[in-house]
Amino acid sequence: MNTKLISFFIGSLLPLPISLFAQQTVSISSEKQQFIIGDPFSLKITITAGQEENIYFPSFKEILGENPFELLKTISSDTNSLHNGNRQITRELLLTSFEPGQYTLGPVRLAIKDEKISSDSISSNLIRVKVLPLPLKKDTATIKPIRDIWQENRNWQDWLPVFYTLAGLSLLVLFYIWFKRRKKISEPIPEPVKISPAQEALEKMNWLSNQNFLQEKDFVNYHYELGVIFRSFLEKQFEVKVLDLPMSEVLENIQSLPIKPMLTDEILSWMKLVDYVKFAKMEPSFSFHEEAFQQVKQFITKFLIKEGSMTAEKYN
Repeated sequence: MNTKLISFFIGSLLPLPISLFAQQTVSISSEKQQFIIGDPFSLKITITAGQEENIYFPSFKEILGENPFELLKTISSDTNSLHNGNRQITRELLLTSFEPGQYTLGPVRLAIKDEKISSDSISSNLIRVKVLPLPLKKDTATIKPIRDIWQENRNWQDWLPVFYTLAGLSLLVLFYIWFKRRKKISEPIPEPVKISPAQEALEKMNWLSNQNFLQEKDFVNYHYELGVIFRSFLEKQFEVKVLDLPMSEVLENIQSLPIKPMLTDEILSWMKLVDYVKFAKMEPSFSFHEEAFQQVKQFITKFLIKEGSMTAEKYN
């Protein structure tokens, strides 16, 4: 009977060390409960766990949460073995804050895993820390200026910079106006060059000779341009309205002009047939077109020689 009691007593004691070894704790502490902003204070984190257990230490953000603290440095990080077979991990952080107020640190939660892949989570205690604002010195509240700021009265010298600026701008404007007027005076306006109707007509005929109407067999437009040159010359030379008339009517209107002796048979033949070429698409010989050009040119050149403004050789 005594042997059974002793065996039962010993068996009940055997699990005790195992439960003691598996005890896990985490605590946080601080040597200060309040401090002035900018001053450092230490936060100590102590963890107790088994030798074979893996401890996942929390990050700085997990320790402090949303509290406005800054980590200056890690002061120490130690691991010690305890007599009961556990180990104790101590980590001390140096913190500070620049925002006055009452703050609560914790709880810090740790995740611990052993070799059997069983996990556990433990939480620490809470501590309260008060951050104090900077104290005001006694003499700062009594500081007063020696005297009021003296307001200087304005005088005429204060307006000198404005006066000089306006005077300079006025001189620049006057110089610009003088320069523009001087430029206009120094540049004489060229008089338009006046040319006689004969000279103008011969220049247009030179232009017509450089066109490709005859090469492209565009006889309608060729005689249209030649007729415009001829009628425009008669209108400007003798002040008669014949520019918009067909050539048959032009022939009737110039009978009273002092040019009848100058009109050769070739010109008269051209004036009679040109309307048929333009409107009835008559197709005379190719020489008809070239002879018409030369006859009109010789007719106009006679007036140029008579005026004495230009020699006929310039247009030959």
